Amino acid sequence: MLFKDNFYTLKSSVKEDESHTYSIQLNPDHSIFEGHFPDNPVTPGVVQMEIVKELMNESTGTKLNLKKMGNCKFLAILNPKTDANVDVILKISKGEDEEIKVSAVIKNAETFFLKMNASYFPA
Repeated sequence: MLFKDNFYTLKSSVKEDESHTYSIQLNPDHSIFEGHFPDNPVTPGVVQMEIVKELMNESTGTKLNLKKMGNCKFLAILNPKTDANVDVILKISKGEDEEIKVSAVIKNAETFFLKMNASYFPA
């Protein structure tokens, strides 16, 4: 995994039926924030999408690749200095053939940072 145990740490996970909630803590001292942006860190959208993919891999026990992005909305700036602890909630379902669909959010108690719907297939 590209970012797990480096960019973020998994604090806990709870699985209920097709929903899986991961509580993670972002690393505000990660080198990515030196360029994005010094003194005002912003978690890049592509990194948030990769976190979802990594946790999908963990949840399904399968290495996945993105097949199709239905929609992806970045609703607020995810600043690791002020919002280091967030939940990643995955609602997973099976599509046709080997397709795995997800409705995902990254949020904390007050704010939604990311909402996305996507399809993945085994690598």
